[in-house]
Amino acid sequence: MFEALDLDRRYWTKTRGDLTAIGTWIRLEHSWQPCMVLIPTGRDFDDRLVPCVITQARAWVWSRDVGDPVEATFQACEFAKSLRLPDNLPTFIKIVSFVEDMLDDLLDIPPFPQSEKSVVAEAIIYDKNGTAIRSTELRD
Repeated sequence: MFEALDLDRRYWTKTRGDLTAIGTWIRLEHSWQPCMVLIPTGRDFDDRLVPCVITQARAWVWSRDVGDPVEATFQACEFAKSLRLPDNLPTFIKIVSFVEDMLDDLLDIPPFPQSEKSVVAEAIIYDKNGTAIRSTELRD
């Protein structure tokens, strides 16, 4: 099965009240990218969970210094709906504030660990006599 997001693979987890942020990786265009996932606290293993994802590439939107407050607020409204949180201004402010506070942690997530990648093939180089002289694993 193709995995795009696995919340078991965490770099960090931070909780503030009814929101939890998870630093992890998401698969986008054939590579794993660092991201932050927002979920309601205590619902990590809920099958009906719709996680809200912020990639490192889109982190700037949430920045107090260079961000786009209109887009961040719009995203916070959408996140509140997805997370089944109250649809009101205090909730939107709470989401924006929490994400802003987690941006440094998001930007500190390293590339996806090589040891976590699946082996998808093995390449073996043979000499003229058919003796294997080198082999390597190809990982996804």
